[in-house]
Amino acid sequence: MQIEVRLPDIMKILCFAPHSDIWVHSFPEALVAEAIAQAGHDVIYVTCGRQLNRHCVAMSANGVAPTDPQSARDKVCARCESKDRLLRREFKFSGPKISDLITQEDERSISETIAQMTPERIRSFEIDGIEIGRLALYQIILRHKRLDLNFTNQEWSEYLIELRNVLYAAYASQKLIEAYAPDRILVYNGLYAVNRTISKIAESRNTPAYFLHAGGNLSNRLQTLMVGRGDTFRFMQHLLSQWPQYSKSTCDAKLLSLVTDHYIELLRGRSVFVYSKAISKQPFDLRTRFKVKEAQKVLVATMSSYDEEIAAEMVGARKSHVTSLFPTQIEWIQTLITFVSRRDDLYLIVRVHPRELPNKREQQISQHAKLLKQALNDLPSNVAINWPDDGISMYDLAGEADVFLNSWSSVGKEMSLLGLPVVVYAPDVLLYPPELNYQGLTLDNYFGAIDDALESGWCIERVRQAYRWGVFEFYHSLISISGSYSAYEHPNYSIARRVGRRILRTIFPLSEEYLNCRRRKPRLESLRKLVTLVEKVAESPVENFVPIPYATVSVKEETEALLFELGRIAKAMYPDQSTRMSSRLYRAISNFSFEP
Repeated sequence: MQIEVRLPDIMKILCFAPHSDIWVHSFPEALVAEAIAQAGHDVIYVTCGRQLNRHCVAMSANGVAPTDPQSARDKVCARCESKDRLLRREFKFSGPKISDLITQEDERSISETIAQMTPERIRSFEIDGIEIGRLALYQIILRHKRLDLNFTNQEWSEYLIELRNVLYAAYASQKLIEAYAPDRILVYNGLYAVNRTISKIAESRNTPAYFLHAGGNLSNRLQTLMVGRGDTFRFMQHLLSQWPQYSKSTCDAKLLSLVTDHYIELLRGRSVFVYSKAISKQPFDLRTRFKVKEAQKVLVATMSSYDEEIAAEMVGARKSHVTSLFPTQIEWIQTLITFVSRRDDLYLIVRVHPRELPNKREQQISQHAKLLKQALNDLPSNVAINWPDDGISMYDLAGEADVFLNSWSSVGKEMSLLGLPVVVYAPDVLLYPPELNYQGLTLDNYFGAIDDALESGWCIERVRQAYRWGVFEFYHSLISISGSYSAYEHPNYSIARRVGRRILRTIFPLSEEYLNCRRRKPRLESLRKLVTLVEKVAESPVENFVPIPYATVSVKEETEALLFELGRIAKAMYPDQSTRMSSRLYRAISNFSFEP
């Protein structure tokens, strides 16, 4: 059912911002709120006020666990309050804090609810039709990489903290909506439990809720924003729905280079959002490492982690990852093993997702990893398991792989960008265009697609489409804030500057945050694009996007630019003659020539 939303001349925008300490979230959020205010709308700015002091997202971001002493959590609260005061002062924001809204009576009611909660009630517990019990699951599933809700005593204690926070958010949201009657809700990350709570309550009352999130390009992630309805999953689905009208439009060299910048950052493996180890600086001999015969073609099956999927499914943000062809990834891999065991001409490397084991972001071993260790035994001689602790980069495997077999990982678009064929079995679950890959929806079609992919080999048209999607995802769909926030996650500071920054922060703890505020531009460069999106209740910035006319950049010009960008990637992957000689992928890229 289409919801009709009124479009007043002056709107009230409720900016729900309880995590001020996470500056890479709170400062961009403030820039967006200010831009909306500059367009003539009223902004109500709501922060925490230490109401979530048992544990919150900001504490997790600082490595503070629910089991840590209260003193450690209080330190995060103190920093959060300091940054809240700075933002309110510098941006002239006003509005209540959650702590101003929760009364003693509310506290008693919430405590009674907590005391009566049981694991069996989680899925059914609602307030005004909002599945509060499920919304509180998001962070706990991610933190402990759960496949199910059979919590340990400690996990249950942590869930109750999450539930209490969600109840605080629900009680506060009801009062905020009644008091201010906002026309839009704005949050940073629509999946965080407290943010999703106010968004769901607002949407249930026909008030559109918008989320912000840093862009997906790792080379300029903090300088761009996704802005759209709901959450990142809804955002990506909307991009996919708009993709067909753009996919035939050529891209110029400048835009293509943005995609390469992202890919080179992937290869470096520095970001906490890159789970693969950086590509090896020394030659990597895949065939010797895995004992692959010269005549065998190499299939690499790339698995996904389940915790992010299940967490998103639990809160209603993600379509189920379960497919009729392979209900679980273990069944998929076991079927592949059986298939390859009958093919002497093939060698299968099963790559377990690095997120399943301790990594740069989480130190937990997932439930799924334990199941995998039990299931993947007694392997045929032409099958090997690549565990994360083997220390092998995904991009080392790409140098010699013939075909990648993907579940729903972003690897599917990354390998397509390198020109390598990829086969998928769950196209509806992908967050990139499935037509970049071969698809198999029945067993016969799936195995037939593998043979087709083996036959096809490297392809420039695959590269072209993957790059065009990258331009669409990393440029056209985003809001730029680079003029007011030029932060990089991996700045190349000199030793002297690092020392200076450390001394300045010791004297003035919020020196960088203060300078960010003072150095921001009077107006965002993409103000009109942003405000139009929110005013017109668009799903994302590409809702009214008009593709660049096909004739603007010829296919020949685009191909020449692609070859240059592939050269940049090849140089980053294979910087010297020894690494180039060991890579079949390098030869495919460097020997390509385009005939118009």
